[in-house]
Parts: sequence; structure tokens; C-alpha cells
Amino acid sequence: MTAIKRIHLSALVWGMMLLFVASCAPRPASLFPEGKDIFGLASPIEIQQDLTEVVLVDYFHPDALTRIDSVTTHPAFKANISDDGELLQIRTLSLNVPHLSMVKVWLDGHAYSLIARRSVREQFTFTFDPEGTRYRNMAIRGEMTDWNPRAMSLVDGKWQVTMSLNPGRYQYLLVANGRDMLDPSNPVQVSNNAGGFNSLIEIGNTNREVLPRIYPVGVQGNEISIQLAGDVDDVYVLWQNFLLPEENVVRHGQQLHVYVPGDAFDKDRSFLRVMASNSYGISNDLLIPMHRGTPVTDAAKLTREDREATIMYFLMVDRFKNGNPDRDDPVIDPEVADRANFYGGDLDGVLQKIRQGYFTDLGVNAVWFSPITQNPLEAYIEFPEPKRKYTGYHGYWPITLTTVDYRFGDDQVLEDLVSSAHEREISVLLDFVSNHVHKNNPLIQENPEWATVFDLPDGRQNIRIWDEHRLTTWFDDFLPSLDFSKPEVIETMVDSAFYWIDRFNLDGFRHDATKHVPLEFWRTMTRKLKEDKMYPENKRLFQIGETFGSRELIGSYVGSGLLDGQFDFNLYWDARSVFAIDEESFERLDYSLHQSFDYYGYQNLMGNITGNHDMPRFISYAGGDLRFDEDDTEPGWEREIGVGDPVGYNKLSSLTAFIMTIPGVPVIYYGDEIGIPGASDPDSRRPMVFENLTENQQMVKDNLKILTRLRSSNLAFIYGDFNTLKVSDNVYAYARSYFGNRTIVIFNKSNEPGSVAIDLLPHFMNVSYTGHFGNVFQVTGNTLEIVMAPNSFEVLTY
Repeated sequence: MTAIKRIHLSALVWGMMLLFVASCAPRPASLFPEGKDIFGLASPIEIQQDLTEVVLVDYFHPDALTRIDSVTTHPAFKANISDDGELLQIRTLSLNVPHLSMVKVWLDGHAYSLIARRSVREQFTFTFDPEGTRYRNMAIRGEMTDWNPRAMSLVDGKWQVTMSLNPGRYQYLLVANGRDMLDPSNPVQVSNNAGGFNSLIEIGNTNREVLPRIYPVGVQGNEISIQLAGDVDDVYVLWQNFLLPEENVVRHGQQLHVYVPGDAFDKDRSFLRVMASNSYGISNDLLIPMHRGTPVTDAAKLTREDREATIMYFLMVDRFKNGNPDRDDPVIDPEVADRANFYGGDLDGVLQKIRQGYFTDLGVNAVWFSPITQNPLEAYIEFPEPKRKYTGYHGYWPITLTTVDYRFGDDQVLEDLVSSAHEREISVLLDFVSNHVHKNNPLIQENPEWATVFDLPDGRQNIRIWDEHRLTTWFDDFLPSLDFSKPEVIETMVDSAFYWIDRFNLDGFRHDATKHVPLEFWRTMTRKLKEDKMYPENKRLFQIGETFGSRELIGSYVGSGLLDGQFDFNLYWDARSVFAIDEESFERLDYSLHQSFDYYGYQNLMGNITGNHDMPRFISYAGGDLRFDEDDTEPGWEREIGVGDPVGYNKLSSLTAFIMTIPGVPVIYYGDEIGIPGASDPDSRRPMVFENLTENQQMVKDNLKILTRLRSSNLAFIYGDFNTLKVSDNVYAYARSYFGNRTIVIFNKSNEPGSVAIDLLPHFMNVSYTGHFGNVFQVTGNTLEIVMAPNSFEVLTY
């Protein structure tokens, strides 16, 4: 006993000595220029096989462009800057292109480093054998074509087409004689999330076991230790947007020692980024937040402007809470069903719940609410059959751009809402509609030429042709889409968006219909926000977009000069299927998650959702009251959609545990914290319930509150690495670590209890974990054994 005491005392004294030495150590030298040439962290460049074009104004402040001296790259490339200094062209000269390299942009004798990743695209020839059936023409459309038909050629009796694609799984359909059909030669099919099915093909074969892994393990003074796992050829470490020199990055075998530059000691928040590569590919990426030169290892030191720590809550204003009945003014029209009319929810109600501590108690630190600009006073018949009549209760039919709909509130209540949220460390994001306006909006009435084409040359009306006419299609005949090829349209809508940020001190936007608006608008918008708000006020705004499409399309709107993130609908749909359907394997979910890592990086700001207002409630699928093989909207009009089997509540908690413990931004759709059921819009937009919860609803809410607190208090869930430990049909386990924080998450989707044995990675052994959801476990050597209840999950933390 005495010896143990001595050991503990020695450790304490040694720790105090280290702290004293660190505090007395001289400050390291500053290495980099002080300035604001780049705001935030520059996103990686994907190097294409022949020519890569980089819009420099996406990265650099316009004033910095004139000061660019030159650009240097790896010898496999040649770089040229356009005469106006706004476009960088990188031409590939060699077949020997590194997986990872740096593009250095020199300003005033100092180099900013942009990470360059080699594209992993490969040529793939898709072949379809008609086996004697004659077709006049054949095409393929799917995720690999952004769902636009790509014509196929008949060669030696088989239809084929060659495309350049990233490795991965792709949903698709064949288009035979102009009509969609499943691929009869491919038995693999998945739900199309709209009551039907698509064929599924896997292209390429990525062996992740041979890729390098990196994770931070220790801090001593200004030295950070990074552990390397697997074969590692090259390692790059950046502070902010500067590559650290060799003397600051020292490798000893499989451990990397990074010496923080003195520049970091002048900033309340800066970042280290670490990436590695070998001959097979690229490692996970690390993002380490710094405070005055020291890595942040205490989650309490994060603020709401640390966007990586965001836990977001999405609410529809009209359906959340009626805080001021004097504002109520539903549309009086016998043809409008109650569910398609105004219910009376308002900003006053949101403000009340903020002040009552609802969001704080729930554990969220960001609230995004639906659009609040003035919407029409009458109802309109929507274009699709059966042509029901709706009002603009949802806020997406703006007849003004900068005024609050009187049914939702006024400027004063919005000011009070934002200030009250900020007092409680809650960020506020506004849903902004830029793609279209209502036909009664003075903007379009005074400038009818600002609308995109409505009558197409082939005789069709350009309504909801989502993919073929993605940038011009109208959402309805009373909702003209804006023509962003006109500079004056871009300028007007950018100024309108900026008004809300500047006038009400908002923290960012959720952008509606992102993929239907050209990139030039998003560039102009982000440039305006940076130059007029983020640079002068050192304010980190957050922009997240909504795009339904392939990961490649979604990712094309994310990066420096564009948006910070988008909602990862592809991951959500796979998660929805796996957690809701007993027969779906966790292998599908793990594959999908790693596909997202491939496109967006391990450290990303993509939104991971429990659901949203445009799709059925997850719990109704999980409980079986809504079937995957039926239309997702009409059942909500034809019958009362409930939960079904109460197991749906457990499955909803498992889905929530998943989004709360993976990289990205978890987003809770209002009502999912208690399991409100429903079919698709408008049934998925039922009024919020705050009182008289059932036992199952309370269980879901209690689980969520534990999960939000685990995420917000444990940096492994915010900045940690990610390692799959076990994946099978019914069991999924992964581990995340960040310096001293280690976490293990386990799911059992079987309807039976089961004992699970999991092999642990070396740095997860010999640790005393704490369980948070009641499952019995023990760690023996390199094995974790845990007894899991049916349809359950467990989160272990250290």
C-alpha cells in the first residue's frame, strides 16, 4: 500500500514538474506572416488526371490575389495562374502522381500550402446483355450520371458505355426505349426511398486495411505526439494554412513529434491538420483545435463558434409552438385541409422554449428554423396529382425577401430570440430560400425576365424536372425559379441573404434547394459573408446546404469559397434502411459511412440527420406502420400513420446514437426526440408535443439527452479518429480516440439478446471504460465482451 502511494505521489510530483517546466519554457519562434489572406482552413484540392482548375478567390481574399508571386507544386504537375490572377490551372505531366502533395501559393515571399489529393477515378465500362431482346435504344441513369440518361452503344450484341468513376456503390436504372427499368441481369436491388427500387452496382475494390492510420496520443509543452499505424510513407502537418517545416515535424519510427510554432500562441483558436499517405492511398485526416498554442483537450473550452462541436435542432416554426395567439391568421379556404394550413406556431413560441431551457436541457447548441419571410395570404394548388391545395405555412413561398411573416412574428421578437439564444451559447441558423420566389413577389413582378424558362422547346412545362433541368426547373407553376446567369439576380439575392445575417446577428444559413442554384451564386454569397462579416468581425459563420443527389454532386458545393457542409442524405438513407429493416446488414451502413469519408473527409461538417420535413418519419418505418414498398405520401392522407410495433422507439434511439457518435454534425428533426410518427410531407410536419409523454417517448428523449451530453463532453466524438472494430449482419462496433479520450460504440439490431466479443486496437486495451446504457461488459486483454439487449446500443467512454 505504501509503495502504491509513493508511485502515485511520484506521478503527481512529476506531473507538476512537467507543468512547471512547460510554463517556464521559452515561447517557440513564430514562423509565418500575420495576416488575413485566407479566412478559415483551405479545403483540399482534388487533382484530376489531366487538368485541374482552382478558383483562387475561393481561397484568398481579393486583396491578396494581386500579391501572389508564384505557385510551386510536386514535379508531376505544372501550375499556371490566369492573367487576372483568379484561376489556377494545374496540369498533370506524369503518370506517377502522388496520393498526397502540397500546392504552395507564394505571397510576399511566404508560402500558403493547399493540400492536394490525387483523384481515384477509374475508367469503368458498364455492359448490359439483352440476351436476345431487341431495343431501339438504351441508356443508363443513376448516381454515376446524376440521374440524367447516358446513352449506351450496341457493340457485338451488348449495350455498353464507359465512364470515369470513383470506386464505390452506385444506384441506377436502365432506360430502354425511353422507359426506366431495373437491370434484369443484376439481382442486387435497394430501395429508392420513394416506394420503389433501384439496381445497385459496386465499382472498384478499396482495401482499407492497407491504408495508413494516424491518431494523437500526447501533449508535453509545445510538443504533440501522433501515433502512426500501418505503412506510412509521407506525413504532412499544417498549422492553419502553413506547412510546418521539417524541424517542427520529427519522426521516430511509428511516432511523430510535432512542435507547435510560436504563431499559435497568439490565437484563441487555430488548428493543426495532419494527413499521411503510402503507396495504397491516404490516411484518415486529423483536425486538432488549439488555444493559445496548446491543443484543446477539455470540451468545456469549446464555444458555439467551434462548428465541429455543433449539435443542431431543426424546427418548423408553424408546427413548433404557438407563443402568441394574437398572430394567428390561417387561410380561410374549404379546399385546404387542416394539415396543409397554418397551425399558429411562431417565433414567440420558439423564444419561450429557449428561455424555458428546452434546447439547453436537450443538449443542443444550434437551432435552425424554417423560412420566416412573408408568404402569400391565399392557398395554391400544387402541380403533382392529386393536385391538393396548400398554404405557405412552411415558409418556402416567399413574396418578400427581407420582412418577417406577420403570422410568425416581427423584427423585435426575432432580435429577442437571437440574443436569448446567444446568452445560452446557442447558435441560430435561418433557412434561406434563394432558388425561387412566389409569383406575387415584387421582385419577379417588376422583373419577369429574371425567371428561368418555363415552356421548354419540346413542349413540356419545366416543372420538377429535377435532374435533366436541374438549374432552371420550377418547383411549381406559381414558383418561378430565378435565372442566376444574370449578375443582377445574384447581387440581389446575395444582398437579401446578407441582410438577415447583418441585421439580426444570425450565425449562418441552411440553404434550400442548393443543387438547383449555380455555383457562382454560392461563391458570391460566401465571398460577401467573408469580406463584410467574417473578416472584419472574426466571426465564423456556418452554411449548410440541401442537395438530393450523388455524393459527388453534394460534395461539389462544399469547400473553400462555397458551403461548409451539406446534409448527407445518402448516408441517412442507408442508416434508415439498416436500422429499420431487420434483414439489412450493418455491412451496408459501414460501407456507406466510409464512402462519405472518401468524399468529405473524416473531419467534416456534413449534416447527419434523424429525418427532415420532406420525408416520412423514421419511426413509422422502424415500427412497420409505414412500409418501404408503398408510396410515402398518400398513406398519410388515407390512414392514421402511427409507430406500429413499439420496437420502433428502440430503433429510433439506435439511429440517434449513430448520428451522435460519428464524424459530422448531428441534426435532430423536431419531434424525433420523442418519436412523433408520420408519413411524408405534410404528415411528417405534425404539431410538436411537449407534455404528457408516453413511457416510450420519454425513454427516447432521455436517451437523446444522454447522447448529446456524451458528445458535447467527449472530444473523441468531435475531433476523434474512426476505426471499425466489428461489422456483421446484426452487430456493429467502432472506436474513436482523441488524445486521452477513447470511446467505443456498439449496436445490436437483432431481435434477440446476444453476447458479443470484439477485438480491440492496441490503444484501446488496458483501459477502464464507463458504460452509459446499462449493458454488462468486461475487457480482458485485447477483447471486449458485452451482453447486448435486443435492438440496443452501448457507448463506452474513457
